[in-house]
Amino acid sequence: MKKKIIRFMVVGALCALFLVLGFWSWNNSRDVEYRDCLDKVIFTANGQEVQMKELAFYILYEEREVESQAMVYNPQNTKDYWNLHIDGVFMQVQAKDTILQMAIHDKLFYQKAVEEDMTLDADEEQLLRNVISDFWMDLLDEQMEKMPVSEEYIMEAMRQIALAEKYQAKLAEKEGKAYASYNWDGYEYGLWKEKQDVDINEKLWEKIVVGDITLDHGAPNYMNGHNKKEDE
Repeated sequence: MKKKIIRFMVVGALCALFLVLGFWSWNNSRDVEYRDCLDKVIFTANGQEVQMKELAFYILYEEREVESQAMVYNPQNTKDYWNLHIDGVFMQVQAKDTILQMAIHDKLFYQKAVEEDMTLDADEEQLLRNVISDFWMDLLDEQMEKMPVSEEYIMEAMRQIALAEKYQAKLAEKEGKAYASYNWDGYEYGLWKEKQDVDINEKLWEKIVVGDITLDHGAPNYMNGHNKKEDE
């Protein structure tokens, strides 16, 4: 009798353990809503913590850029373009990487601009105002409705980007290199970045799904080269 009770208790304990492990695994693998983690640290740049909300501008910008291309590719269902698999990478994944890398690039250069007490002159201030105006004009209506942060926050982010670009121009001139070589995907920037201390919160970032943060999409008609309608 005791053996049966012990066996029952062991089996019960194992079942409980498997349930806990299963829930833990599910909870750690599921996607996270961007708006639910705005105050979470997504990366540190030279010791400075950068919160998820600081990526809002880049998300708005890149989702708009890709969606504009998607409207040309298939205006009836733009999700098809986001689901394209080109050179071994999904467009959605490529956009996500672009967002993060642009944010890292600008934060690093903005830090340097602050260290050197750089400011925008009158002409640069006017240029910034024009850029901000164009940005709001180009933004899609649904993005305005789904904006994850305030407009003021977005405009401050653009001001910081302007200072980052000013430092980028100064660095390129100092090193005798092309300005574009210090873009986020430029060769010289890649070499320069290796000397900086950047730590990405990969665990959090991999749970964020880009493409539907400031946009609304249904299911794609095409999945990995297969026509959904034909398969049905």
